[in-house]
Amino acid sequence: MNVSFVTGICVNHDAISNSVRDEIRWLSETGKFNVKLFTYACDYDDINVSLVQGLADVLLDPHFQSSGLIIYHYGIYFPLFDTVIMPAAGAKRLAIFHNITPKHLLPEREHVVIEKSFRQLSNLAFVDHVVCVSETNLGVLREAGIKTSARVLSLAVHSKMTAPPAKPSFKDDVLRIAFIGRFVRSKGPTELVAAIRNVLKRHPAQAISVNMIGNVNFSDAGVLEQLHKAIAELHAGYPKTVHLEILGNATDQQKMRVLEEADLFVLPTYHEGFCVPIIEALSSGCRIITYNNSNTPAISGGLADLVPTGDVNALSDAINRAIDDVNSLGWRKTGYQRHCANSRHYVSKFSSFSTSRRFLSCVSDLLGTPI
Repeated sequence: MNVSFVTGICVNHDAISNSVRDEIRWLSETGKFNVKLFTYACDYDDINVSLVQGLADVLLDPHFQSSGLIIYHYGIYFPLFDTVIMPAAGAKRLAIFHNITPKHLLPEREHVVIEKSFRQLSNLAFVDHVVCVSETNLGVLREAGIKTSARVLSLAVHSKMTAPPAKPSFKDDVLRIAFIGRFVRSKGPTELVAAIRNVLKRHPAQAISVNMIGNVNFSDAGVLEQLHKAIAELHAGYPKTVHLEILGNATDQQKMRVLEEADLFVLPTYHEGFCVPIIEALSSGCRIITYNNSNTPAISGGLADLVPTGDVNALSDAINRAIDDVNSLGWRKTGYQRHCANSRHYVSKFSSFSTSRRFLSCVSDLLGTPI
């Protein structure tokens, strides 16, 4: 059977793109599907892809016209999603919904595209089934009045990240903090720096190293400018004890190293449809501190310190408590290993193996035939 995937882009350092690649691979490996991706841009040469300019390039393609299944990934407005109302004859349509960032969390220049995104969300009423990557996203779907049959199926988080036997801080007493997220206001990078400043008022002698990883291509230049300024001021005030570094588009190896060495993963985010970095951080043995909103309570599985959203003082207090804890003998002797064991058990449900089985079961249900 021919299967067509339709999405805006399929690029590096992007969670939706990773999900597209996973699903193409899982379907292809069954030996029952001939899969092709239709998109504006693709970074990967291991995918059968047609780079298109507009709707006609998709609709007139022989592969699309003969597809028995069309899969759409939706998280923001893209014109190709309008092909959903003009499917190949007899094709089943499946949509994967990744949520849309509310416009009040974004710069005004992005409000128009977010408004278009929420209007285009109505296209999900035309598909046969919707997969929401979290319960949060399913709630957004229903609040929008879309009654299409749907289920929740988490993303796969497949990495080689594992918790080390001990963190480097156990020997050198340098507290290491990791941040992973785009450098935009809704991820709270400047609030993290403000919280570190508050922390140092209580722990002025505490050596702290902060590594901030994020896709610079999808970040806000204004936020990056503010962040560089705040970091420079912090370095000037605490030149001997504090080091903050923006790693930008870090490689997978760099990200793995940062998380393996980090004691804390701190993400002052205002909105998450899923949040792969929290799972990666748990896999690496990090303590999690994050704002309490959208999908963060669910994705952290009871293993995070949840802070009221936007409360930088509460964020500072949570980091202070974590410093006291990870510096304690009890944490280093037994607490860390217990945390790693609990995290390892929890994150196992996001493995590629278990997620692929649930995805293929979903496709089988939709097509009415075993895979």
